[in-house]
Amino acid sequence: MRVQSSHHHADRGLDAYFSPPEATASLLGVEAGRLPQCIWEPAAGDGAIVRPLQAAGFSVIASDIVDYSLPGCRVGINYLKAPPMGDARAIVTNPPFKLALRFAEKALNEVQYLALLLRTNFLESTERLKFFRKNPPARIWISSRRLPMMHRYGWQGPRAPSNTCHAWFVWEERSTQKSVIHWFDWKDYPVPDLAPPARHARTALRRNRDDFDPVSQPTLF
Repeated sequence: MRVQSSHHHADRGLDAYFSPPEATASLLGVEAGRLPQCIWEPAAGDGAIVRPLQAAGFSVIASDIVDYSLPGCRVGINYLKAPPMGDARAIVTNPPFKLALRFAEKALNEVQYLALLLRTNFLESTERLKFFRKNPPARIWISSRRLPMMHRYGWQGPRAPSNTCHAWFVWEERSTQKSVIHWFDWKDYPVPDLAPPARHARTALRRNRDDFDPVSQPTLF
C-alpha cells in the first residue's frame, strides 16, 4: 500500500509499505467473532498481516505479485487477474492504494467478508461515489491514534512519525447494518510476539506492485 510520500516515484523502488502489526492486532480485536476461519491475503508482502492472523488461529492463504521472501507465500500472482483462492471465505489485505477500488470490486464478487486497511481519504472522490452507493461497507473502523509509520520496503533512512489517518473498511455479506462508523485506539490491542519473517539470500523482484494493471458508539452516515 502506498502512503503519502514526498519521495520521487523513481526513488521508491518497490513502493511497498507493509502494515504495522498494530493494525492487524486491532482488527482481530474489533472484529472478534466475525472473521471467517479461512482468509486470503492477496498482497501479503513480508507477512505483516498474515503472521498475526495465523498466530490467532486462522488459516491464511498468502499470495503476492512480488517475492518478499515470506515462507509459504504464492508469488507471481496478480490478484486482479487471479481466480478465487482455495476455500477462502474472506480477504484481509492492505492493497496498493491506487488499486484499492479494483481490489474491492473484485473481492466483493468472490468472498462474503472483506477487510481493507486504507487511508481514510478512500471515502472521498466522485470516482468512488458510485461504488459506495452500490456497495456500502458494513463497518468502518477509524484509528483515532495514528498507526505507526509504514516506511517503504527497504527504507534505511530516518524514521518519521505517521502523518496519515487509516481505517479498516469492512464489508460483510450477512450484516444487516451498513455504513456504521466506529473508532479504535490501537494501543488497546496488544501485539502478539511474532518472530520476524525469514529472509532469504535472494533479492525481491525490483518491481512496483502499483504499476501492475490488472471503539465507541456507532455513527451512521
